[in-house]
Amino acid sequence: MKIGLVLEHFDPQRGGLERWTWEFAGRLAKLGHEVHVVACDFAGPETGIPMVLHPVEPSSSPLRRASAMERTVRALTLDVIHDLCCGWHADIFHAQGGSTKAAHEQSLIRIPRWRQIRFWREKRYREQAEIERRQHCRQGALIVAVSEMDKGNFHALHGVPIEKIRVIYNGVDTDRFSPQNFGGLRSSARRLLGCSDNETVFLSVGYDLGRKNAGTAIRALSRVVSDGSAARLVILGGKRPGPCARLASKLGQSDRVTLVESVEDVRPYYAAADAYVHPSWYDPCSIASLEALACGLPVITTRVNGVSELMADGDQGFLVPDPGDHVALAEGMAALLDPELRSRMGAAARRLAEQNTTERQTGEFLALYREIAARKNRSVMPEEAQ
Repeated sequence: MKIGLVLEHFDPQRGGLERWTWEFAGRLAKLGHEVHVVACDFAGPETGIPMVLHPVEPSSSPLRRASAMERTVRALTLDVIHDLCCGWHADIFHAQGGSTKAAHEQSLIRIPRWRQIRFWREKRYREQAEIERRQHCRQGALIVAVSEMDKGNFHALHGVPIEKIRVIYNGVDTDRFSPQNFGGLRSSARRLLGCSDNETVFLSVGYDLGRKNAGTAIRALSRVVSDGSAARLVILGGKRPGPCARLASKLGQSDRVTLVESVEDVRPYYAAADAYVHPSWYDPCSIASLEALACGLPVITTRVNGVSELMADGDQGFLVPDPGDHVALAEGMAALLDPELRSRMGAAARRLAEQNTTERQTGEFLALYREIAARKNRSVMPEEAQ
């Protein structure tokens, strides 16, 4: 099949959506499909993946970007156009980032009132709302949500008919993210982080530290170690880590909170960790949480992370109802100081990940592609030939 993927940045270092698309494109190419990528910028002239790249002139205006992407896509002959929700001309609008309205509502919980006024008036949010309106009313197009939570959000908050929404959960590469393949990574990574053998290391991975709620994780860590427990929090990949560093200093935890910039390979950090914390304010279906599960780490996350729909509270980890409740988060972290509990939950985490692989996700997308391609072919056939 000739498959078009449309997104702003085709660069795995930009964030979870970009990394997912990069890896997904590679899987499609390996399966023999002709992959076309339409984007404003690319990681480099050589991606290492056999595909056709179509650069679009970047713009600070989401509307102008979407219009440029439409012109580029219309000039291509493709069986399926798979848009990561940055344009409006596609067969599938894949909401990896979830519902913007749901994200905005969660943001209002943590944003000061003066900022809320500016937040709603900013031009880029108005333009994004117009792009979404065009996506949702496009005839024949489907919205792919990555969790039942977001399926409900698109229906309730955006007015998208249920029959236009499909749910395909994110998947994880259980070969690449596997404790069996870490070898000596754990000891070397812990030495690099300055972790002692008796410390329980909690890991958190996220680009947007505000939305990923790193501050609550730091407050929870402070509570966990208040009785002298040996624990450390490693926060990986976040932009603008200054507020987190200042909070850790204010709480007297600078020596127990390690902030690491974005890295090319996150696996050594999963290997170094004993448990994973993801107290996100809103996450449609956290890829990092799935990676942690695949690495055999117990996961503590919130009910507004779509991955929570796959988990059972107290089985693969713990589910916190309120993202802002650092006390509840600390209770879960304190429970995971027990190595026997971590071992039991980690084994259950790995079993869950093995049911939610990238192969499963890719297969579901290909089935959807075939459905769309068949429908499009029928629509252009002469009436007497149908």
